[in-house]
Amino acid sequence: MKYTIGFHEKTANELGFKTKVETLPHTASEADILDRIEAYNADDSIDAILFFQPVPKHISALRIIEHIDPKKEVEGFHPENIMENLILGVENSRFPMCLPVSLLELFETSGITITAGQQFVFIVDSDFLSDPFRSLILRTASALVVPSECSLTLIDSNHPNLMAISEQADFIIVVSEQPEFFKPEHLKSNACIIDVYSNLIDEVPSKKDPKTLIPIIKGGVNSNWVMEKSGAVVPCPGGLMPVLLAVLFRNVLKAFSLNMDDTKTRDQKIKEVVL
Repeated sequence: MKYTIGFHEKTANELGFKTKVETLPHTASEADILDRIEAYNADDSIDAILFFQPVPKHISALRIIEHIDPKKEVEGFHPENIMENLILGVENSRFPMCLPVSLLELFETSGITITAGQQFVFIVDSDFLSDPFRSLILRTASALVVPSECSLTLIDSNHPNLMAISEQADFIIVVSEQPEFFKPEHLKSNACIIDVYSNLIDEVPSKKDPKTLIPIIKGGVNSNWVMEKSGAVVPCPGGLMPVLLAVLFRNVLKAFSLNMDDTKTRDQKIKEVVL
């Protein structure tokens, strides 16, 4: 989580956005978080609010997200924004959901074509299926990516038939906190594998500056193992994250634009953001 927040903050600052990071202790109550959300909702100098997950078991992520002003909730996770994505599609939504848009843009720029009858398999940890909010996000994202004429399977990363099911897939999207667990023996020759989740394994001193720690990041896919077995691989790190961040900050910029409601506010905010 520390690596992810730092990476987002660094990217935002490099793009010219002003950022404020607030980290509460894991013992913080839901009421504590809701109070902070209320303050940010009411603050006209805040255009976008990003709530990092996962959260402790005593916190309901759905209640927190629902409490964020939908005009500032830029990931597209607020129920109002989710419904807009499902009804209007990502092309016409105020804040398109970052994961499905990133996947679709990645396919387009890589020249990967989705054809009727192809099979999509989303491999996820159990909490993405059991937790109501995470399940909602997963099912919405997959519905926005997978065409109706293709098949879709959502499967637990610990399912006993995981590898057999994966071997039949044309597209495999892995979202798991288990580092490099996915090592299939056989895959379709043209299978496309996308590794989504970033797991911080360790931090090691930099060779140039021992005082600087370099994060060791692994995804759920053993990239070396699948490299020669698949048609295309989007590894972690360095694969999907740059696309995700581009989509996210495009939404942030849109939130800024939508919140410029008068000339005085516009002039003030333009000084704070490099467009």
